[in-house]
Amino acid sequence: MTSLPLETKKAGSWSSLAVLLVGNFVTILDLFIINVALPDIQHELHTSNAGLQLIIVAYEVPYGALLLNAARLGDLYGRRLLFLTGMAVFALSSLACALAPSSWALIAARAVQGGGAALLMPQVYTSLRLLFEGEERRRALAVMGAVQGVAGAASQVIGGYLIALDIGGLGWRLIFLVNLPIALYALIAGRWLITETRSPLPAKLDIGGAAMGASTLTLVLLPLTMGRDNGWPWWMIASIVLSIPAFACFACHEARLARRGGVPIIAMSLFGKESFNLGILATFLFFSAIGSLSLSLTILLQVGLGLSPLEAGMLFLPSTIAFFTGSLLSAPLARKWGRWAPLAGMLVFAIGLAIAIVVGLDGGEDLKALSLSLILNGLGQGIVMPLLLDMILSTVSNDEAGMVSGAFSTIQIVGAAFGVTIVGVILFDTLCRIETEAVSTLATTGAYGAAFAIATVYNFVAIVLGLALLSWLHGAKRQPG
Repeated sequence: MTSLPLETKKAGSWSSLAVLLVGNFVTILDLFIINVALPDIQHELHTSNAGLQLIIVAYEVPYGALLLNAARLGDLYGRRLLFLTGMAVFALSSLACALAPSSWALIAARAVQGGGAALLMPQVYTSLRLLFEGEERRRALAVMGAVQGVAGAASQVIGGYLIALDIGGLGWRLIFLVNLPIALYALIAGRWLITETRSPLPAKLDIGGAAMGASTLTLVLLPLTMGRDNGWPWWMIASIVLSIPAFACFACHEARLARRGGVPIIAMSLFGKESFNLGILATFLFFSAIGSLSLSLTILLQVGLGLSPLEAGMLFLPSTIAFFTGSLLSAPLARKWGRWAPLAGMLVFAIGLAIAIVVGLDGGEDLKALSLSLILNGLGQGIVMPLLLDMILSTVSNDEAGMVSGAFSTIQIVGAAFGVTIVGVILFDTLCRIETEAVSTLATTGAYGAAFAIATVYNFVAIVLGLALLSWLHGAKRQPG
């Protein structure tokens, strides 16, 4: 294993982490906080439903498509430099979002914002992998998991509160302006506190692989994020089909480059490791369940039960606390139970989903039971997320840490997009069918609860499959030789 040099070391590992996690927090926050502002954006900017979807997709597609390339750039030119560059781009584009005079201006600014997030996010994972070892790494990953959980779960609470405050009549624009002081701190503190790391490999970017990889991911992400609401036009189906030969060409190019002694965006040899493959598949299933659950639950709470964005967001508050607690427990559990710890977290998550399905089948109005299911979901997610990343990063050398961090981040986004697509199709098709078959308004009262329950079956199946993959991986690790 080759150790990567730490250059221009100016502070300790934990000081670096304190700044890096600011970027981790703000990029995940912006991935979800936009949801609560969409009605106000539509009203003020006179945006169509398709335009609202583009506002979401404009952030997600560049974010997912550029992660692998950004990880490689961090390897070559320094991860602190790429983190600070990404944070500067993110801050300026956040300001552009807040000042957007039209929906198209907001869409363009969101696309740049997604690109900035992609530049900085892999640097967090890779730096953490290189700056910490053993038990310290587990603790650092636990802290990172807690920050991610708070950002994701609390985004609706924070967004709803900011919109309700309406300082200076700014309304929804505050959800973007709040990024500016956070980014300013990260830029100033990061310049002095983040330890620079850089790969000893030659500083030459694989331009062809970068373009092919980004194009392949765009062919997948664009239809997954836009297909359902647009009725799956032929070109979106064709895009998904074309992504298969596009990925084959990308894989061939990367393998050929590696044979010639070049530095690929991602080494195809990684996919020859069973532990890496099982971990990546489990990650895909795990994040497909997390991302899609928020969609179906939001529809149930705000449309089915008529809760306001702030009321619905407050229901997530206990889950946020549970996620934070689970993340802090992950390292002690891993120390005590070893590789059984992520399996335990997956099981807790599955139990929470099972309760949610029962609540939905009963009409979805039992908020106490629903809150219990969310607490279990948050606790399970908090335990699993940092351990899953540690499990995957532990299968590779320091030289491969950057590309694997990019792969992990990319799988998170692709998995979430896939889950939202599947759950969205199930949820809205079920709602349509129930309402069509209903003979009275009374008969449709529990339609949203039933649709939520049926859609959540996907989440449950995904987590059970992820549990099976981790069990398989655990068994493989225990086999001698």
